[in-house]
Amino acid sequence: SNRSLCSSQPNLCFSRKDINREIQNCRDEQSERFDLSKSSVTILPNTIKDLTHVRELYLYSNRIQQLPPEIGNLVNLKVLALSENSLTTLPDTMDRLVQLKVLDLRHNRFNDIPEVIYRITSLTTLYLRFNRIKEVSDSIRNLVNLQMLSLRENRIRSLPITVGHLIQLLTLDVAHNHLEHLPNEIGNCAQLTTLDLTHNELVDLPELIGNLKNLSRLLIRYNRLSTIPSSLANCSKLDEFNIEGNNVSQLPEGLLSSLVHLNTISLARNNFNSFPLGGPTQFTSVHSINMECNTIDKIPFSIFSLAKYLSKLNMRENALTSLPLDIGSWTALVELNLATNQLTIIPEDIKSLQNLEVLIMSNNQLKRIPPSLGQLRKLRHLDLEENKLDSLPQEIGYLRELTRLIVASNQLTQLPRSIGSLSNLTHLNVGENNLTSLPEDVGQLEKLEQLYINDNPNLDVLPYELALCTNLQIMSIENCPLRSLPQEIVAGGPSLVIQFLKVQGPFNLN
Repeated sequence: SNRSLCSSQPNLCFSRKDINREIQNCRDEQSERFDLSKSSVTILPNTIKDLTHVRELYLYSNRIQQLPPEIGNLVNLKVLALSENSLTTLPDTMDRLVQLKVLDLRHNRFNDIPEVIYRITSLTTLYLRFNRIKEVSDSIRNLVNLQMLSLRENRIRSLPITVGHLIQLLTLDVAHNHLEHLPNEIGNCAQLTTLDLTHNELVDLPELIGNLKNLSRLLIRYNRLSTIPSSLANCSKLDEFNIEGNNVSQLPEGLLSSLVHLNTISLARNNFNSFPLGGPTQFTSVHSINMECNTIDKIPFSIFSLAKYLSKLNMRENALTSLPLDIGSWTALVELNLATNQLTIIPEDIKSLQNLEVLIMSNNQLKRIPPSLGQLRKLRHLDLEENKLDSLPQEIGYLRELTRLIVASNQLTQLPRSIGSLSNLTHLNVGENNLTSLPEDVGQLEKLEQLYINDNPNLDVLPYELALCTNLQIMSIENCPLRSLPQEIVAGGPSLVIQFLKVQGPFNLN
């Protein structure tokens, strides 16, 4: 097929003459697709009127400030793509585009929605993302065929009640605006599957939101909600419940239990001081729970007794002082984040979490690590930074899958020799402790890439074996006296220190 430049090569800079030639070619070939995207077009010539046969017109990423009225001649147009231009208005003749289905006006300079758009009733998809639109007219009611409406990243303060006329709507995206309320009539858009309200200023949700029985995605993160309507229990197709970054302190009782298809729950960054009411049935199908940044002081006993799929639990930055006695039953867990709480003890029963790969307990009050931790044979990432540990158990050497071990900011005076058995370790941070030496066994850490031993004020010696860590890329030794080494070597930095250990050591490494 002889495809002319009609579907022009992008990134060419077209003169007016070139554009007219392109239009002529497209006309001669009766091509249904005309593409002048990324061509530095500033003005469309009125010869565009001759492209009455074209069904798809692509003009994105140009410098077009206005369209000629002749655009109204393209009565067969189904797709008109104008994103990334400098449009502020549209010609009234566009209401002759009676077959237009897709209109893409993202990233332009509209201060309002041009009235003519409300007369193009054939539209099924309208993209207006990233303009400067402040309001939506009542006339939106005319666009009864709309299935996708994106008004994301504008300056809209409210939606008209006539939005309820858009009964074909499947996706409504009004994220990143200034909405404080939604009209109750949104409940009439019964086909909606996705409603994105992220990053607005919503103080409430209408009770009729419960009418949206087909909703599978309701995105309400980062608003100002303090309550969630109980009617949301009717939206039983939701697979994610995410209210991160609101002011909610309690959920309607049983809400989460009603949402039987929930996969992910996030209540992060709210005002919860306890788990939501509703018992274990809330978490029956859930894989991931995030309650980060609340003031929850305990995980109720048996709350996860039915949560046989729960693989990720994030309780970071709460007020936990202890863990429930049945922690050993959370056997599906792969990631457990308990950082920044007030925990003093890791229960022995942690050994039962045989699928655990990530354990983060930094910034707590832990004084010891139970030897049973060594039974977590799948553990890859262990973070115990900022606790009160004065030793690590020998059993830590059994964690053969461990790639990252972070025990910085504790009170360690030495490391167990078994640390040399961590054959997959790439990152070891023991900075800000009271180490006086490192065991020579660190030389067995063949995969070690990053070693942080900074701020150990009594660390005077380094083992020659450190030079055997041939993959070491980063070594931090700031504020370590290393008095047993020549000070000019220490002053020369980590690579010189390693070089010195290599040359001085009993191994022939050259």
